[in-house]
Amino acid sequence: MFSQRLRGIIIFMSEQNPLQTELEYFQKHKQEYLKLYHGQFVLIKGEKFAGAFTTEAEAYQAGLEKFGNEPFLIKQVLDDDGTVSYPALMVGMISIVF
Repeated sequence: MFSQRLRGIIIFMSEQNPLQTELEYFQKHKQEYLKLYHGQFVLIKGEKFAGAFTTEAEAYQAGLEKFGNEPFLIKQVLDDDGTVSYPALMVGMISIVF
């Protein structure tokens, strides 16, 4: 967490992901989802499972219909979470000069 001073007012800004609750809920239930919905896309809002869909587009449409313009999580159920990390130096975002 960090803060910023703006015209005498201190504003606290959270570094937490806006979908942190949903991601944690997904991780808690991942083994169950792997058995029931492997390869499908699950829709999660808060700590509630809102459905499993064969395509991401179907999950997105259902999320809009159920939750409107509020954040919700769509996550494909796979053994590997698919997280990829690219260090800034590797992709040329920063450089080192000796």
